[in-house]
Amino acid sequence: MANAQTSSNGVDKDVKDLQDQIAQLKSDVSDLTTTLKEVGNSASAEAKDRAAKKAKKARARTEKAAREAQDSALHYYKTAEGQVRQNPATSVGIAAGVGFLVGLFLSRK
Repeated sequence: MANAQTSSNGVDKDVKDLQDQIAQLKSDVSDLTTTLKEVGNSASAEAKDRAAKKAKKARARTEKAAREAQDSALHYYKTAEGQVRQNPATSVGIAAGVGFLVGLFLSRK
């Protein structure tokens, strides 16, 4: 009978050890899940920051290019205006010729 009682105590001890190990595994999985969530959130925030920085740089480059294009267009406009003021007859002749050519191309269907 002592042998049966010792065997029962051994089984109870093994069951208790397994329960403790399962509880520890649950705790470890929970900690791991929390850690992975934090890493994911951190990576997401870093990616968002990088994207925002790239977008800011692209916007600055675009604004610079737009300013340069505007300045260039204004320069050409002033140059053309100066040429028209210096040579009005030539300018009228060129405008008439261009108008004639455009009309010619548009009339051909």
